[in-house]
Amino acid sequence: MVTGLYFSAHWCPPCRGFTPDLAKFYTQMKQKVGDKIEIVFISSDRSEADWKGYFAEMPWLAIPFSARDIKVPVFRICLYVVADNQCCYG
Repeated sequence: MVTGLYFSAHWCPPCRGFTPDLAKFYTQMKQKVGDKIEIVFISSDRSEADWKGYFAEMPWLAIPFSARDIKVPVFRICLYVVADNQCCYG
């Protein structure tokens, strides 16, 4: 199982540009490997309405907006981290 953590926000232009590419990749990989891959969106959006609108563009899972404070502080937005049982890649 490979899990990707996608730190992003609707107000971030580079994120908005990267999200469609990541969604295409994710959809292709899900067709090939099924449940062996997953992505979780971890938002830095400032409102639930912004979170809902942005998350609607994503075919993967997300931490609920109401639980956004459980994440560790991120000093860089538009960060995609892939983690498997052996290593992490940033």
